[in-house]
Amino acid sequence: MKQVESQGLIGFQFEDERFPQHVFGGRNGLDQGNFAYSGGRDRKAAQKVRQTWCEFLNCDWNQLVVGGQTHSNNVLEVDKTHSGRGALAPETVLPETDALLTTSRDLPLYIAVADCAGILLASKEKVGLVHAGWRGLQSNILQKALLSFPLDEVVVGIGPCISAHSYEVGVDVAQHAPEGVKYKGKVNKWQLDIGRWAHLQLLECGLKDSQIEFADIDTGTDERTFSHRRQGKLAGRNGLVVYLRD
Repeated sequence: MKQVESQGLIGFQFEDERFPQHVFGGRNGLDQGNFAYSGGRDRKAAQKVRQTWCEFLNCDWNQLVVGGQTHSNNVLEVDKTHSGRGALAPETVLPETDALLTTSRDLPLYIAVADCAGILLASKEKVGLVHAGWRGLQSNILQKALLSFPLDEVVVGIGPCISAHSYEVGVDVAQHAPEGVKYKGKVNKWQLDIGRWAHLQLLECGLKDSQIEFADIDTGTDERTFSHRRQGKLAGRNGLVVYLRD
């Protein structure tokens, strides 16, 4: 991914030209850039962040479509009737939705992440965003999201997320992950790589490496991103925004 900046904020974009308008908004040196309203965070500051990045992409932040993320495998197809759901207030998000898909032009989608993988799916006529933590990956959210895409046409970007070096989990979590994306750590502990797990699932779905761009940015160590593991429960949230330009 390449780093971009807007009004003092730091973000990232996938470099493959097949991707539509998008940005992964991260964290600057002043701990600014948080997208999230919930958890006692500064709502006005988060609105400004959303507005800044949408202006950068030349789309309307008031029309953002936001899912109420619960680490589910729920995938929702949205259109202009959902415009603005969750844009201005958390009370209006689409409930229990961890993946958003649309064929509507000029309808921006947004998901929040702070160690889980924000994953961008795109074809000529459709885009999608997936919030993929270990629970979502274990319950096949990526496979579900890909069902309505032409597999020979789709490109996928795996955004910054936590790597195995930074992510210690118990046996209860590690048992769900395949070999190759985890390794044994301390006694009864494992190190788990969310991004590489997502990458493996995409290959298992029939995609080729040439269709996948992997950011390979570890939120657990890279201070240009917010991280729940690194910063604690009050950490801000990175945001991934995408839309199909008309």
